Amino acid sequence: MTARGRDKGNAAPQWVAVFVRPWWPDAEKTPNSRPGRDIENTPGVAFEVKTGAEWRPYAWMRQAAGYAAPGELAVLVYLPPGLAERKVGEAMAILPLRELLPLAEAAGYAPPKSK
Repeated sequence: MTARGRDKGNAAPQWVAVFVRPWWPDAEKTPNSRPGRDIENTPGVAFEVKTGAEWRPYAWMRQAAGYAAPGELAVLVYLPPGLAERKVGEAMAILPLRELLPLAEAAGYAPPKSK
């Protein structure tokens, strides 16, 4: 990874933390020296923020899931090359389909699951 890529990778969690503050006012980037989820103080959601040019969704999702407490939603936020702070709202939020469908149902976007 280039120095520029490392800089973006280190800065991106703070950009995402700022973006989610209307929902979680205490959201903060986890210090680089501390292991765990990339954003602290987001109860219910464990965010893992990635910026790599190499697409590694399975490894990244495993990492996010490993930081989620029981009952929390593990979400991978991916900022692909060319997407930076000014467009953080365009980042991709990725979660397993088995997690998405109950959320869509609860929000009224999907009918109740049939048996």
